[in-house]
Amino acid sequence: MELINKFSHIVPTTLVLLILSAIPSVAQDTGVLVLAHGGSQEWNEAVIEATEPLKENYKVEVAFGMANYVTMHHAIKSLEELGVNRIAVVQLFISSYSPIIRQNRYLLGKRDSLPDPKMPLMHHIDEYKQMMGIKEDSSTHASDGRHRFYMPENLPQISTDVDIALAPPLDDHPVVARILSERIQELSSDPSSETVLLVAHGPNAEADNKKWIDTMESLSRKIQSIQKEKGIPYKQIFATTVRDDASDTIFNQAKANLRALVRQAVQFGDVIVVPLFLSSGGREQAVAERLEGLDFKWSGKTLLPDPLITDFLRQSVEEALSQQFQSQN
Repeated sequence: MELINKFSHIVPTTLVLLILSAIPSVAQDTGVLVLAHGGSQEWNEAVIEATEPLKENYKVEVAFGMANYVTMHHAIKSLEELGVNRIAVVQLFISSYSPIIRQNRYLLGKRDSLPDPKMPLMHHIDEYKQMMGIKEDSSTHASDGRHRFYMPENLPQISTDVDIALAPPLDDHPVVARILSERIQELSSDPSSETVLLVAHGPNAEADNKKWIDTMESLSRKIQSIQKEKGIPYKQIFATTVRDDASDTIFNQAKANLRALVRQAVQFGDVIVVPLFLSSGGREQAVAERLEGLDFKWSGKTLLPDPLITDFLRQSVEEALSQQFQSQN
C-alpha cells in the first residue's frame, strides 16, 4: 500500500481500481451503505435483492428514507461494529438535484450546512427523539391523519470515525440508459415513426427541475446512441417530470404539459411512455392514469428489478473508493 501511495499521482483511475481489487484487506475492511427512498414491501425487496451480490465482496447495509438520520445512523454503526474502516455510500436515487441528496451530503459530513429546509422525519420519530434526548414538543410535530411528521430544530451530522466515500445518484449513468433502452425496445415496432417520452417524478424547486430534465435529456441522447448501434434511431425522445409534491399550480401545469406532449406526438406516429422510477409499487402508475383517454404504449416497468442495477452499485462503490484514494494521496 505504501508503494501505491508513493506513485498514486501518476496512476490512472482504472489502474487504481485494479490495484485496490487485488488487495483482499481493502474489501474486507470496506462497508457499503446503500441509501434509497423506500416504499412498499415490494419496493424495498427489489432494492435489497439488487444489493445481495455485493455481499460477496463487502459488508452491506441498506438505509431507507428521505435522508433519514435514524436509519443512516444505525446502518453506519452496524458497519462499524463489523470492523470496517471505510464506507462507500451509494445513493440509489434518480437524481442528484434534490434536497434529499443535499441533506444526505450534510448528514455524512460532506458539506458544512444545509442549503434547504430540513427534510421531515416521517418514521422512527420517537426513536430519533430518544437518541437526541428531546422531550415531546408539539410545535414541531404534525399529522395529516395518515402520517406523523417531525421537523428537528437542530439536525446534527452523523458522527463516525470511519472514512466515508460518497457516490452520486443514478442521474445519466450509462446503466440507466441501457435499462431504459431495453424498456423502450420491448414496446417498439417502428423506431423511425415513434416518439419516446421519459417521465420522472421530479422535484419541487424550479432550479432543481431544470437540472433534472437536463440530466434526462442526456439520458435521451445516450438511448439514441444505443438505438443507432442497433439500427434506426427513434423519431424523437422527450423528457418531462410530473412533480407530484409541488404546489397545485405547478402540479396541474406539469400534468397539462405531459398530456399535451402525448396528444401532439401521437398525430405523427406511435408514442412510447416510459417511467423513470426506481422500483414498482410507487407512483409510476399515476403517470399512466394522468394520460387516461390518450393513445400511447406503456408497460409501466421501472428500473428495478434488473440485474444491471447491481452493476451500477458495484461501479459506484469502486469509483467512490478510487476517488477517495486519489484525494488522500
